[in-house]
Amino acid sequence: MKVFLSALENAQLSKAEGGGSIASAVVKAGLKMKYNLMSYYYIRPKPALAEYIRDNSEEIMIDSGAHSFQKGVKVDWVKYTEEYAEFIKRFDRPNVVGYFEMDVDNIIGYEKVKALRAILTAVSDKIIPVWHKNRGIQDFKEMCQSHRGKVVAITGFKNEDIKDHQYLMFTKYAHDQGCRIHCLGMTRKNVLDSVPFDYTDSSSWSAQSRYGHVQTHNGRKVSKEFSKDHRGVVFVENYRHGIAMQEHYHNLWRKECND
Repeated sequence: MKVFLSALENAQLSKAEGGGSIASAVVKAGLKMKYNLMSYYYIRPKPALAEYIRDNSEEIMIDSGAHSFQKGVKVDWVKYTEEYAEFIKRFDRPNVVGYFEMDVDNIIGYEKVKALRAILTAVSDKIIPVWHKNRGIQDFKEMCQSHRGKVVAITGFKNEDIKDHQYLMFTKYAHDQGCRIHCLGMTRKNVLDSVPFDYTDSSSWSAQSRYGHVQTHNGRKVSKEFSKDHRGVVFVENYRHGIAMQEHYHNLWRKECND
């Protein structure tokens, strides 16, 4: 299992620290970045940063950022998807595992989502479909059957699409069909300890950093060093713990996931 750390592209050093990205601070601290997930929605205006994170990571995944719009904002979905497709053509490198589709079924319906998917698959064979329960179980099976050797995705939001006790069944079916499976936003330890996903992602390292928390093996602690002028201290330390989590789950599920 490879746990991708997300939201790195949004983390910034304070002005007192000289500004710049947390990503550069992580690299300067001597940490070797493993797996990062970035959102196209947030990296559109920051291509240089996106390329820096890509080029300093073992592997990268890109989320479409479609869900960032779901707060009453009117969107030209075709135009956004076409721009995303052009980005994919420019950005792609061998260490990019895949690009998640525009899974906005709840806004425009599944048929239109499939039309947007076609725009993306026309430029890359790394497009990752994201199953939602409105599509039905048969669609999940067909998705796995048609993506042998590729990556498929499900969501990790608690009790939304899939209940915790059902993840193992979904994962087993995907593996039986020769697919790798990603669980989006899955950070629940009880699930990660019992289900051999190939990939998942977590932004918890970044979320707790914003409140000055440093993750320890015994739980969170409030960093005395955290302030508006010393944000990098906490962010880098939490990223370090994120790497430790990546190593833990990679070793735990190495054989089952063929890592």
